[in-house]
Amino acid sequence: MVEFFSGPSRRRVSIAVIATAAFVSVPGAVAGGSFERIVGVGAQGASAAIKLDQTGPRSDSVIGGRVVAVPSGGYVRIYPFIGGLPAIPGRFYPAAHVVCLYWHEPASNCSRLGPAGTRLLTPFAELPLRRDAPTTPVAVRYRSRLLRYANGNIFVALELALERKASSRSSAPRNATPLTVTWRGPNAAHRPRRLFLTPIGVYTPKRLFPLQRGPWCYLVENLEDASAALIEATARICH
Repeated sequence: MVEFFSGPSRRRVSIAVIATAAFVSVPGAVAGGSFERIVGVGAQGASAAIKLDQTGPRSDSVIGGRVVAVPSGGYVRIYPFIGGLPAIPGRFYPAAHVVCLYWHEPASNCSRLGPAGTRLLTPFAELPLRRDAPTTPVAVRYRSRLLRYANGNIFVALELALERKASSRSSAPRNATPLTVTWRGPNAAHRPRRLFLTPIGVYTPKRLFPLQRGPWCYLVENLEDASAALIEATARICH
């Protein structure tokens, strides 16, 4: 379970978006509520999103099944969300009908989908498949301070943003939060070490990688030395 602060009073609120699974049911359903949507990213930044119901054949209750080994072949990187934050990420192997949900590489915690789960993830099966391991953040710093609480959600949010296609932007907005990121993976040398997290996405020089406001809100509301202007901005944007 991780914690974040809500509102100008910085009230502590708990949200269980880091979870584990045994008989691979669904981590989100085990502790912290159901997944509300899943974003899938294939090769070359191609992506799709699936909105989930709370119950029934379009809910996360169908994402799970018998435990199996990690398949070979191409996959789609998947990013489930609980509220506005990414939860435990993973891989979907369309040919094998297998989903693996895990926090750290290499891939693990895999289960074979039944018919309902396979139908639910059909939009991801249409994406171009990935072959290499994902490139993921292994350390995130604000100024000189290591953001220890960001070991899950913020790391995954930055990974997701940089995996998708960017749009051109001249400069980051005033409420941008500067971060220094250490990456690991096949494209680590091409990932920016310095970037800015904002309510609308991740800025690198002259580029914006779109992302919803949840990760920025979570980050800023946890900063011990956030400025009054940033606190005011979260009160206006996040609540």
